[in-house]
This record gives sequence, structure tokens and C-alpha cells, in this order.
Amino acid sequence: MREIIWKAAGILLPALLLCGCGGGAVSAAPEADIGDVKIDTDGPASLDKEEDSVGEVNGDLTVTFLDVGQGNATLVENDGKYMLIDGGDREYSSFVVSYLKNEGVEELEYVISSHYDADHLNGVVGVLHAFPCKTILAADYVTDTRVYDSFCEIVTEQDIKLVYPSVGDVYEFGDAEFTIVCPDEYDYADVNDNSVGIRLIYGENSFLICGDAGEKSEAAMLARGVPLNSDVYLASHHGSDGSSSTEFLEAVMPETVVFSVGEGNSYGHPSEHVLNSVAEIGAEVYRTDLQGTIRVTSDGHKLSWNVEPVFNSLENMENDTEGVSETANDTLAGMDETSVQETYILNMNTRKFHLPSCSSAENIKSENRAEFHGMREELLEAGYAPCKRCNP
Repeated sequence: MREIIWKAAGILLPALLLCGCGGGAVSAAPEADIGDVKIDTDGPASLDKEEDSVGEVNGDLTVTFLDVGQGNATLVENDGKYMLIDGGDREYSSFVVSYLKNEGVEELEYVISSHYDADHLNGVVGVLHAFPCKTILAADYVTDTRVYDSFCEIVTEQDIKLVYPSVGDVYEFGDAEFTIVCPDEYDYADVNDNSVGIRLIYGENSFLICGDAGEKSEAAMLARGVPLNSDVYLASHHGSDGSSSTEFLEAVMPETVVFSVGEGNSYGHPSEHVLNSVAEIGAEVYRTDLQGTIRVTSDGHKLSWNVEPVFNSLENMENDTEGVSETANDTLAGMDETSVQETYILNMNTRKFHLPSCSSAENIKSENRAEFHGMREELLEAGYAPCKRCNP
């Protein structure tokens, strides 16, 4: 055992390192070699007041919700810096690594491991094997899974600074900053409530991402008066009934809710109850099971998306591609039947349009494919680009 220093209420207190990758939990890590992991126990300074925006911003910030099936993986980029929040399950680990390489990622400023469920942590381990990382923010508890042991091993091997953040801690990220909003403690019986959550701010835009935080963690956030209002909310725990309570959604009041879920998942995520609650607050909906990887870009004032939302009705939010096609068609065509002059095939992931006879159109995944009847100019105005092969 080795001594570390905890900072609580402004008083430095000695404590014993007893577990896992390091930190204050009281149970021993099962067969995890903690080695010489760096643990930053002081962390950043905390804000004493709510900040609704950061200072002057330059360029864009992009937030990409990767399609990792029934899991979470979010890539954030600003000013050439990258942050990964969770990484999906084992079968998507190579996809996440490939995606980051294709984006030109060479180093990660931050990796946030919200908690240690496999559908969030496996991909993180894969990414840490492929990219250097400056700082990891992680949940301060231990578990007896193989992937958790692998996580501890790679942190030790690469001597990565490991931080167990506290509510109110603020971190700079390029021209953006993010604040830790949960958990208020790390000893919840349900480990989902131990999830590390952040509120990311870029100029006038804000994003809330809280892992699998459930209603107990949400209640704690509400009780503490943590600033939650955000433009974009990644639905916690994939839109399960145990998260995104009505009171919580009313505090966040997002313009947009993103669901990271697997197609036809056995959990029934997102739940009808949560979808109804989201509909009641009037938020637009995006879903990885229906639309694939989803990217939103902020210039500090407005948000631009790579796909159209699925938002017209609960029927259009159900787990099928027909609803997506109808919504995309209605939105882009403006519901003006008199202007219909041509039929095009849309790739809602790449935002390109094709002639029906184009060979590239045949390779579009069903969940990203939509048929559009209307004028070519409408597609251009909606941000779609013509395929260079068929030149529609």
C-alpha cells in the first residue's frame, strides 16, 4: 500500500490507496496489478458559479456519436485536440480505433471512462493500446471483470495520469471547457450511478453526457443544483426507463436528444416512456440504430448535423428504417408535391445523394438509406452533396 493525499473541503487528509487502478474505494482490486499508476488527487479548480458560455472561440467543435451498437462512444474535437468519452463493446473496438485513425487522431488529450461496463470500457482499452493519452478521467470504484483488469494494466504500462474527478471540477479543452456534473459520490449500489458525467461548453452551445447515470444520480444532480441545461443531451443508459426522469429532462431542457443504441436490442432501448418524455419537451431526436454515426458541429453559436433528426412522431422514432426514410423525405422535400421532378437515393450518414442506378447507392446500409422525391436544388440547400461517380 502507498500513501496518497486527498483534498476535501480545503483540508489535506492522508489516506491509504487500497484498490484497483487507485483511488478511495474500500475493496481490493481482484488480481489487478496497480503498479505505478499516476493519480492526480488534487485535480483542477472548481467553479463557484454557473458559466453558461466560454470566452472567444475560433473554428469549430465537433461531437461525434459513433455507431457502436448497444454501447456508447463519443469523440470530441476542437483546435486539433481530441477527447474520447467511452469506447463501445469488444466487437466495435477495432471500428473505433479505425475511425480515430481516419480522423487523423495522433494523441488524445483526454479519455473519459464513465464507468466500467463492457459496452463502454472495451473500446477504451483498445484505443489506449493504439493512441497515447495525456489524462484519463475515470470512475473511482473497482470491479472483478477481465476488461477492468486490462484497463488497469494499460494505464500502468503507459504511465498515464489517472484522475477520479469530483463534481464541479472544470477542465479546459481547446477553446471549450467541460465541468464534471456527476457522480456526487462513488459508492452507489448500482454502478451505473457511479458514471462520470460532463457538461461541455463551446461558446453558446452546450452538451450533456453522463454515461449510464440513473435516477439516483440524476436526483443528486438536481438536489445540488448542478447546471444541467444543454442544447444536446446524450440520453443516459441508452434511453432506459431507469434514466432521463421527467424532472431531469425538464432541468436539462435539451433542443436535441441523441440515443446511442443497438438495432433491435433485447433491452427495448430507448423505452417508450423516455421517448414520450422527450416528445413532451419538444426535443428533436437522433438515433445511432437508425442513422449510424451521428456528428454535430458547433461554431460557438449554432449547431449543424450530418443527418436529419427523427422527430415527427413516436411512430417515426420506432426501431425501423421506414420511419427514418419517411422523415428524411418529408423534411428535405418540404412536403411540396408539385415540385417533385426526380428521384434520388440519399446516404444520410455521408450526406451524399445518388441516382437510383448508381453502383454506390447499392452499397448504402439500409439504416442510412432514404429515397427522396423532389428537386436537386432542395437537396443542395439541405446540405447534401452530389455523388461524384454518377453526378446526379
